[in-house]
Amino acid sequence: MRINNLELTDFRNYNHFFIEFDQGINILIGGNAQGKTNIIEAIYLLSVCKSFRTHINDQMIRFDHDFAKVKGNVFSNERMHQLELILSKESKKAKVDGKDILKISDYVGYLNAVVFVPDDLSLVKGSPSIRRKFLDLELSKISPIYVFYLTKYNRLLKERNQYLKLLNQRRGKYDEYLETLDEQLAEVQIKIIEKRNNFIERLSLKVKDIYLNIANCHEIVELRYECFIKDVNKEDILKLYQKGIERDLRYLSTYYGIHKEDMKIFIDNKSAHQFASQGQQRTIVLSMKIALIELIKEEIGEYPILLLDDVLSELDDQRKTKLLDILNNRIQTFITTTSIDGIEHHVIKEAKKININHREEKWWQKKIKYNIAMMSQISKY
Repeated sequence: MRINNLELTDFRNYNHFFIEFDQGINILIGGNAQGKTNIIEAIYLLSVCKSFRTHINDQMIRFDHDFAKVKGNVFSNERMHQLELILSKESKKAKVDGKDILKISDYVGYLNAVVFVPDDLSLVKGSPSIRRKFLDLELSKISPIYVFYLTKYNRLLKERNQYLKLLNQRRGKYDEYLETLDEQLAEVQIKIIEKRNNFIERLSLKVKDIYLNIANCHEIVELRYECFIKDVNKEDILKLYQKGIERDLRYLSTYYGIHKEDMKIFIDNKSAHQFASQGQQRTIVLSMKIALIELIKEEIGEYPILLLDDVLSELDDQRKTKLLDILNNRIQTFITTTSIDGIEHHVIKEAKKININHREEKWWQKKIKYNIAMMSQISKY
């Protein structure tokens, strides 16, 4: 799997931009605010129809324009495809080979990408919701049936919460309709829990080995699934719902369920959230991302592409060398950096170097300029 080229129109700081990539290592070199991360973001956007930086389309559209377009030719499953995303301020429109795609589940999978950005440290030190989002996104890339189960669960959960509000207004109690919803929720959660548990177990084994390699130490990293219920079966889940009905009616939301779960990260049997240093946290997350690559390869038969935003500057020389040894041109990789001076490694020497010099103006800076211009126009009258 690889992306051959990328074309941007009115995306971020790019008016019109076209670039071709090598199938091995691509290093995007440039100063701060030149647009390196924007290229990484655009590639990731083509992969999952989502940005890792924002959920607001307007921030990705060039200032004073209504639309942005991201297009790329990708090679996957032994075929060439053209992927295209058109962003408006309210929506995204996806195309594959010129044909409109209506469901995201029909789009995701043409280009699988794993991204590492500095903010990913929140996987270790952030809230459980960040790790749940990580789980759901990565599982969705490799398992269409998981997308189906998760979509069904979210629909049922929303329906249950709405019905709780109706019951509260009527001063009602646990009834037949709520029982039917709970049975459906229990059944779909059993399937989701099985998928999550299997995924975390496999990922944990790979993370352990990769961390030992990169960190060159004897610390043991482990991922553990923290499920909302000890014994996963329909009867016990239904008992939990019945037990929590008074609380649910009081707060008008469902307390128990997979939407409250977590993936705990441990280093030498201690919580990485509490005890891991900044360097250990960074190496743990990097190990998780590389482990994901191997897991995706096992599932779909192809390596995904790897996007590394400003990683080299955050690693010491030993960890840089270990990381580059692992990559070694077998995975199409994109690395952003301000400089490669002083890095002596054959991967760097053989990589395609792309100089980026396209000064970026932040969306809020553009907004200020726009407001100043508008005030100037008003003052004329």
